[in-house]
Amino acid sequence: MERSLAIQLKDRLPSLTQSVHDLMTQWLQPLKVRLDQGVETRPKQVNDPIWGTVDLFSWEVAFLDTPFLQRLRGVKQLGLAQLVFPSANHDRLEHVVGVVGAVETMLDALGRRISKWNISHVDDLLPEITQNQKYIYRLAALLHDTGHGPFSHAIEPVLENQTGGANPLAPWKKELRDAQLLLRRIYPQNDMPSISEVLAVLFVLSQPMRTILAHDRLLMPRGSLDAEQFQEHLAAAILGAVSGPGASHLSQVLSSQIDADKLDYLSRDAHHSGLEIGFDTDRLLSKIEILKMTEQNLDPSLSDLIERANAQATRSILQIGIAASGFGSFEQMLIGRTFLYDRLYHHHKVRAAEAMAQRLVLAAEEERGKPFSLKEMFVPFGDESILQVFAGNLTSSQIELKPGRSRRLASGLLNRDLLHRAFAFRGRFIDCPPGLSDEQKEDIRREKWAVVARDLSALATRIEVASEIHALSLEIGTSLATDVGTPEQSKVASMQAELQTIGAEELIVDIPAKKADAIRILARFPTGTIRVPEFSFNPVKWTDAYDLQKRTGYVFCPRSLVPLVSLAAKLIFLRRYGVVMGPDADGYIKMTQDHTAWLEILRQRELLDHTAIELLTRKRHQLLTIRSEKLGIPKDWLGQDPDLDVKLTEDINRVLQAGLTHEDAEAFYKVMGAMFNIVDHWYGTGLVTEALENEAALQKHIRSFLEMNRINVKEGAEMSGGELDLLAEGRVIVENKFESNVETNATAKAAGMQARRYAMALSSQLTIVIVAVRYRAGEMLEKTKAISVGPIVNGENRVALRIVLPHGSPLPSREKAQKKARKV
Repeated sequence: MERSLAIQLKDRLPSLTQSVHDLMTQWLQPLKVRLDQGVETRPKQVNDPIWGTVDLFSWEVAFLDTPFLQRLRGVKQLGLAQLVFPSANHDRLEHVVGVVGAVETMLDALGRRISKWNISHVDDLLPEITQNQKYIYRLAALLHDTGHGPFSHAIEPVLENQTGGANPLAPWKKELRDAQLLLRRIYPQNDMPSISEVLAVLFVLSQPMRTILAHDRLLMPRGSLDAEQFQEHLAAAILGAVSGPGASHLSQVLSSQIDADKLDYLSRDAHHSGLEIGFDTDRLLSKIEILKMTEQNLDPSLSDLIERANAQATRSILQIGIAASGFGSFEQMLIGRTFLYDRLYHHHKVRAAEAMAQRLVLAAEEERGKPFSLKEMFVPFGDESILQVFAGNLTSSQIELKPGRSRRLASGLLNRDLLHRAFAFRGRFIDCPPGLSDEQKEDIRREKWAVVARDLSALATRIEVASEIHALSLEIGTSLATDVGTPEQSKVASMQAELQTIGAEELIVDIPAKKADAIRILARFPTGTIRVPEFSFNPVKWTDAYDLQKRTGYVFCPRSLVPLVSLAAKLIFLRRYGVVMGPDADGYIKMTQDHTAWLEILRQRELLDHTAIELLTRKRHQLLTIRSEKLGIPKDWLGQDPDLDVKLTEDINRVLQAGLTHEDAEAFYKVMGAMFNIVDHWYGTGLVTEALENEAALQKHIRSFLEMNRINVKEGAEMSGGELDLLAEGRVIVENKFESNVETNATAKAAGMQARRYAMALSSQLTIVIVAVRYRAGEMLEKTKAISVGPIVNGENRVALRIVLPHGSPLPSREKAQKKARKV
């Protein structure tokens, strides 16, 4: 017999489920006492600014009046956004009650559409929505946000952070990630659940919750479901699961592309923040329907849905979608959502406040020398009171704290003394050389931005980069404080003194998570076909464009330190990612400090070189740097030399200081992948001992190997008074050199100056020189040391990679034995 969902989670997550059990016992104890004593709870009506009057059943009121849900009264729906939008101070309790109203409205709308369909399709009936199903999804709506901790979504990165910082990682926190993976496996049609969804699911699946649901005085109809099955239906509804324990197509009412949660928070957040988004909720609700999908009515492009439908006994699946005539209203919702992300959720002051809250919790953990427990993270009082406790203005026996720098962050949030923008980074801001087409610039920016955004997506990395900026700011301040003349010297000395009094937690790197959900709402067209409708814009391209053009990260610090931290951040981003932000970035943070004089002093102090100054002042423009993960170095090479990828990449980028175009970089990666294969093949066959006759024989081998690796090769092209050996992918020069005499490692020769002549004639930056060398016994290079890097001529941004291939060289006795064994 298959184990229940609750038992699977308990077995895999012992520490986390025990912590949840303890919390739920405490939170639900007052309700259990009332039920045991037979205290009656009556239905209620709640007046809501979005949905009007929301009727609550007696059992919903019973849950609402517990610490389990009343805790949400102090958890702000928008985290710390009220510091920027004063009227946006609504809480999670208001939201969940609103979602109950939205679920009721949505299910009623679906019921009407189902009835209308069934009247005209008596041979293809849709299942009616039962009253018991409504009870499930209404209660799931009421409970779906119980997994939110203080400051709502702002604190989730702290819960997701798996590094532990200076303290060992709390077992319950480590198991949170395991819980995400386990739920993703149990509900395979779903995306990875968020941390708040995981916790909400664990809460509703707990034993104390089961005790309440099974209580005969709760008076909640469960139909044919026992308490444990009812719990699984609640969990599936919270996750929006269409397959797995307790799952149903109606689960999408609460979590999908078009769901009650989204309809409520978009309308409610816009209402309270004073931002009009203008989408027609009533019309959209009137157009939603249950789609019965079969191979016959699904568009052929939806092969995954066809496969799922055919796997069912009924040869069909059900899903919530819209009628084609409701498509315009759905587009309005998407546009309104993006508007709120741009103007509200990602507002730079909101980002600063939320980043400060994250660092506040981490700093407090470090100061007290141990991580917070789940119980401490879910204390039963509101965001404002929690900040007062962290600031030292109030004390609480429920949170153990020690005085430290975290108090400054808490006080800053209480007094709206927020950190300021010192550096802004965005895909569109990345500097590109003049003269390139818009398409070429976008290619360069997209590739560089992908590296930056991916690296900084983890909180642990953002903390690491912030620490690097903090350390460099101190170093820069020390150098400038003794060199800059009055009055600059006094200004820098003041900044340097302040820097020494704050910790790295007050210098924050932040970037919002990418919200580029794949839009896949399905619509039924008048012909009966079900497919993804054609938008007036391409949603995938549009979200990608938003990521590149609008998604903005920041480095925040105290206002007085902005000039110093701004320069340090620019240097760290250049060193770490090879990117320089254009002048728009300075304008975005209202930067007026001219760093030119500072840069020259730092060059004299050898904190940076002339090239870095030219890049930062945009007198020189950098293209793409080489990335180690794209070089294609074989795993066994890295096994022999784990640092080979880093060393090789650093050497290449050191020579190619101005970088490569997108086209050159892609050609280089492709040719280098083939070169590693060539070296592997050469060393793994008899070619090491075979004596080549001349350079033509070497070239024949190399061309053959390149073509076997699907490299486009031209041979013998006349160029600049000479004959080029090989040109690979139209961009990479391949020169072959042959040494017939026995050489040692120290005397094997490099290419001649003709490589530079050909490179200049072809405007190529990339040359690979293959040298066939004869070695004495015992002196042959290992293959991981066969590749070296150097400039063709210093300062020309042209690189030459030298690859040594042994020929006619005696094998050491051990290698002979291994080769003989392979033959046997």
